[in-house]
Amino acid sequence: MFLNPFKSNIYFDSCAFDGGSPEEQKSSVESRQIMKQSGNRIQILHSVQKEIDYPKTPGWVKREAMSSVSTKETTLDTDGIIKLRDIEKIIVGNGILERRKPDCRHVFETTRYGDYFITTDKGILKHSDIIFQKYHTYIMKPSELLKIILEYQNQHYKALQRTQ
Repeated sequence: MFLNPFKSNIYFDSCAFDGGSPEEQKSSVESRQIMKQSGNRIQILHSVQKEIDYPKTPGWVKREAMSSVSTKETTLDTDGIIKLRDIEKIIVGNGILERRKPDCRHVFETTRYGDYFITTDKGILKHSDIIFQKYHTYIMKPSELLKIILEYQNQHYKALQRTQ
């Protein structure tokens, strides 16, 4: 059973805004709309905000990000550094850290502040099970999040009907 997304901190990767398949893009837009309508704002990690500022990022993504809640970068203590290094080992493995360092930071920040990290990045998604086992943070595609949101909405609707 997943955590209630309406009571969780959900962070979107920059590629979850406009990357992946058309289905994932549609799911991302719909998830964000439902969350906004319920009073929950889209949240963006400070590390993702830097990616959104890239010149090639579409204007609508920049506008969406501007209306979102963003975290602030903080200095890491020893435990934070150890946790970040562990996440880097999980995601990068024997690869080149510099190429995946921002992705590692996104996942690390989500383990600190959030419950869900939404991405279409296969290099992150393939490590979702181990990240959840170690850090109790869900990493998933926009379509998976949308399914959870709709399930919780349906449960809430049924509960309201029973009380009437």
